[in-house]
Amino acid sequence: MEQNILEVQNVSKSFNGHQVLKNLSFTVQGGETFGLLGPNGAGKTTTMRMIMNILQPDEGEILFNGIRRQRLKGVHFGYLPEERGLYPRAKVLDVLIYFGTLNNFSVRKAEVEAIRYLDRLGIVQYTDARINELSKGIQQKIQFIAAFLHDPEVLILDEPFTGLDPINQTVLQEILEEYKSKNKILILSTHLMDQAEKLCSHICLINQAQVVIDGPISKIRQRFREDAYFIEADRPIPDLAEIKGLQIIEEGKNSYKFLVEQQSLKFSDILKKVEQKARILRFEVFEPSLHDIFIRLIQKQTEELK
Repeated sequence: MEQNILEVQNVSKSFNGHQVLKNLSFTVQGGETFGLLGPNGAGKTTTMRMIMNILQPDEGEILFNGIRRQRLKGVHFGYLPEERGLYPRAKVLDVLIYFGTLNNFSVRKAEVEAIRYLDRLGIVQYTDARINELSKGIQQKIQFIAAFLHDPEVLILDEPFTGLDPINQTVLQEILEEYKSKNKILILSTHLMDQAEKLCSHICLINQAQVVIDGPISKIRQRFREDAYFIEADRPIPDLAEIKGLQIIEEGKNSYKFLVEQQSLKFSDILKKVEQKARILRFEVFEPSLHDIFIRLIQKQTEELK
C-alpha cells in the first residue's frame, strides 16, 4: 500500500497587501484524520483552496507524494467547501453523475456509486428530486457524496456535519473511517472542537496567519494536562484572575478552570488567597479539552502580538 503524504512547505499568501498566511508548514500522513483548526479569518479556507489548486501560494509549495500540486490532476483530490455549490434546479442523480464524470468515471460507474451512497445515507428515494426541493440536511449529504464519489486520495471537508442530525453524523463518520482505512488522507476543518477531538488524530491550529501548534492530539493534550485545575467556592473569586502566572480559561457562577503558567507559582499560595475570600467547595486537577487548549493558545498569542 502506498504511503500517501501531503506536505505544505513554508507557504505564504497575501490579498491586497493583507497577509493571510505566513510560512505555513505541516505534513499529513495517509490513514490519519488531520484537523485544520483556527478562529474565523485565520487562513483555513485559503489553505484548503491552495491544496485544491484553486489558489496559488505567493511563496512555498505544496507536495503530494513528492510531486508539486500544480502538476497533479484534480482527480486525486476531493473538496467539500463550507459554501455549498450544487445546481439548484438539477436532479440529484444527474448532479452526482456529472461530478463523477468530471473525475474520470464513466456515466455507468458514476451512477452505480452515486446510488450506492444515496442508499447508504438514507436518501435514495430522492434520486429524481431537484436539489432546490430538498432540505439543507439532505443537500449537505448530496454535497458530501459529490466530493467523495470518485474515491480521491486526499479528501478535504470544511464543516461537513452542518445540518446533519446525530444519526447521520454517525453514518458519515463510519464512511470516513472506512475511507481512512485505505490509507487515504482526510483533512477536516470545523469550529466544533468536540467533533475535532473525537475524529482527529493530528491537529494544526492556525491564528493570525501563523501556526500556533501542530502535532498528534494525544501529545498536545498530554502537554497541557499537568497545569490545568478546577476550583469551586461558595461565592465568586474575582481576585483569582489577578494572580500573576495564572490564566482562567473558563468561568462559571462560582467556579473556575485555570492554568498555571509559571512553575514558581505554588498551589499553597493560590489556595491561601482563595480562602481569604471564600470557602472552597471543590478543587481538582482536570484534563483540558481541545476547546480549553484552543482558547488558551489563541488568548496567549493575541496577548503576545499586542
